[in-house]
Amino acid sequence: MRFPWPPDTITRIAVGIAALVVLCLMGLDYAFGLVPSPVRMEIDRRQAVSQLLADQIALVATRLGPKDVDQVLYGARRNEGLLLGMALRSTAGEAVAVTGVTPPRVRPDFRSTSTHIRVPVMLQGQPWGALELHWAPIAAESFPQMLLIPQALWPMLTFAGLVVLLRLYLGKVLHQLDPSTAVPERVSKAYNTLSESVIMLDGQGRVVLVNEAFRVLVGQRSVQIGRRLEEHGWLRDGAELQPGVGYPWTLALQTHTPCSRLPMKLRLGEELRVTLVSCSPIEQKQQTVGCLVVISDQTHIERSNESLRLTTSQLQSANDEIQKKNAELFRLATRDPMTDCLNRRAFFETGGTQKDQCNLLGQPVAVIMCDIDHFKSFNDRYGHAIGDEVIKAVAVIYNGAAAETGLACRYGGEEFCVMLPGSDEAQAAVFAERLRKLVQDTAGDGIDYEPRLSITSSFGVAVTRSPRLSLEQLIDQADQALYLSKRSGRNRCTLFEPAQTAAAEADASAAA
Repeated sequence: MRFPWPPDTITRIAVGIAALVVLCLMGLDYAFGLVPSPVRMEIDRRQAVSQLLADQIALVATRLGPKDVDQVLYGARRNEGLLLGMALRSTAGEAVAVTGVTPPRVRPDFRSTSTHIRVPVMLQGQPWGALELHWAPIAAESFPQMLLIPQALWPMLTFAGLVVLLRLYLGKVLHQLDPSTAVPERVSKAYNTLSESVIMLDGQGRVVLVNEAFRVLVGQRSVQIGRRLEEHGWLRDGAELQPGVGYPWTLALQTHTPCSRLPMKLRLGEELRVTLVSCSPIEQKQQTVGCLVVISDQTHIERSNESLRLTTSQLQSANDEIQKKNAELFRLATRDPMTDCLNRRAFFETGGTQKDQCNLLGQPVAVIMCDIDHFKSFNDRYGHAIGDEVIKAVAVIYNGAAAETGLACRYGGEEFCVMLPGSDEAQAAVFAERLRKLVQDTAGDGIDYEPRLSITSSFGVAVTRSPRLSLEQLIDQADQALYLSKRSGRNRCTLFEPAQTAAAEADASAAA
């Protein structure tokens, strides 16, 4: 028989039972002397021999004489090979007869040992002396020989025999009681070929079979056959289930219904495994007699998904940053950096598109040209910094007013152009008047300068419904109306009219 090393569970059980039995037998032997002791028997024999010699010496000393006592001592020593020497001493301590190795003198109250025995000698009922005998040491009292006496041999031999017998017996019995033996070997081999973890439970949820894939999943952690799966400490402490949902196999056994791909996380030490659990009850004669549990390890898929999510998030962040940069670039390309109004190129692109749409819908298009009155004087009197602040203050008004219904453009220097798609002459005139009043009443408030600056603007308005008139031509008409506003005293709005514009140009030529 070959014992496994390190010892398996059955061997440890056998050793424990054998040790307990031997300890009980040794206790009974100590209490009742079940096994005779060779040392004790030898001591008793020596004491009996010593007492017999003492009685013979007392008889010889009474009837014969001292010489006969010497012969008795010599004969006894010759017949008893373990007797090294003897001495007969009187009560006064004098040696009457001595043979062999002289025993050391001892006190009268000396207690006999296994090698030195003192026996009183009585003559006519009165103490006459004592016979002292020196024996050889008993061999069984030394350590190597002690292991060979029955009292030392029987516990060791009994222990070894019990271990062997119990190991054989328990191995056979527990093998018959092992639930895994109920599964045919061909079935176990078939389950071991599966890549997913498979566990077979009985009707009480106890483990009957696990395949190699499950053992690989849990690593070095033991799976005890015949024990409920959730009673394993590593599973009970490491399982992370959905809130309000118990173990899937318990649910399947209780409800007698299968469950599919329920998520369960297993924390095995420092590693977190992501799994999907499917359970199918095994029924026989309309009774649930077991449950087949299949655990699919999704850890590598989850890690790939997490990596994909991280990459997607990084790409989204990069895309957002690109979009932000593109928006900034687009703004820089289409906006005037000082006023945040559209520049001329963007204005003509956007405005041209909106004019085409109005022409298709038969709607009017209005353009308002705006110019800050006496702007040069601001630069000459207060400096270019204040001049820039004046332009910014006026631009804020134009951007705010045209944000919902039109476009605002810095046309050049202190000139601005506002386009109002879908506005006719009356609406454009009202809008221009509102701009004029806003500039007059609020533009100076936006500049940190004392005393408050008085800022006004002149406006020229032009409206068309004709698709043949281009945006540039419409702006030119608004510019002509603006010219009339300036010639008429500034800080006013003028609607373009061809006859009025021609008369103004004639007056200007005459004045020149």
